[in-house]
Amino acid sequence: MTEANWDLFRLFSVVARTGSVNRAAHELGMSQPTLSRRLKELERYVAAPLFFRASSGVKLTQEGEDLQRSAGEMMLAFDSFQRDLRSRVGQRSSVVRISATEGMTKHWLLPRVKKLRELNRRIYLEIISTVNQQSVATSDLDYVIRMGDPGENDLIGKRVADIPMGIFASERYLAARPVPRSLHDLKDHDIIGHTADFVSFRNIRPSQRHVLEYFSTAAGTRSVVRVNPVANHFAAAGVGLGLALLAVPFAQAEGLVQVLPQETVTMNVWLLRRRESDLRKLTREVRRFLEGEFAASKAWLAGTHRTSRPTRRKA
Repeated sequence: MTEANWDLFRLFSVVARTGSVNRAAHELGMSQPTLSRRLKELERYVAAPLFFRASSGVKLTQEGEDLQRSAGEMMLAFDSFQRDLRSRVGQRSSVVRISATEGMTKHWLLPRVKKLRELNRRIYLEIISTVNQQSVATSDLDYVIRMGDPGENDLIGKRVADIPMGIFASERYLAARPVPRSLHDLKDHDIIGHTADFVSFRNIRPSQRHVLEYFSTAAGTRSVVRVNPVANHFAAAGVGLGLALLAVPFAQAEGLVQVLPQETVTMNVWLLRRRESDLRKLTREVRRFLEGEFAASKAWLAGTHRTSRPTRRKA
């Protein structure tokens, strides 16, 4: 044996404590011949006898006593390490980190946190609310709720919902302007955002691309403000700055009015994770909860819970 095996020191400590190879073997759940063979390996490694063997049991040699003191210190240090490790692992395992867009966080995720906490008080959520695509690997995230392109190939998950993107404005804005009756009319309206804000849309259905093209073209000539993050487009529309392309359910929740409701762009919603996330029990619970809540709220996410009617300007 060229290197010391930690397990040999553990076996030695049990034999030294019990004073008997037979009793130690029984306590360790192994056969007496196997334990004796392992002890001889340790004696060959230290190049010294560790026990005086007798019919009544074993007694430590001088070398054995020295090793017992050193091994005892190692065992205490290892026990302390194990307790510290369990504590640290336990603390991280009770935290579930989720990244979601600002709109998804405000209008869908946060309203469900209380229900999740009622199911399991041990769960502690850390939510990163951002429109940027967070990397699960580099950010130590457990889940990413992503709209549009699922992104990283090393993630697993599934599409959990579809969200329509529609054109919205405030009642104040529509009270002062003719309500758009077609996409062609967008050129006559103030637009919130910039063409660059819409080029990142991917996986748009071919039948809906014209909506994005018309809105992007209008933004290229009639953009009145560009504000980042894009989540602030809700606020910009709310104060009457112009028309904005927004997620339908979130815009409805903000009290905005949808114009041209027949013209929408559908975005897929993905719940993504690493395979390793399933090793944590609480993380698995959160996944089942989120999947169930997405299934139960598909109609709301699709914007079919209410009908928005554009306000017409009085003659």
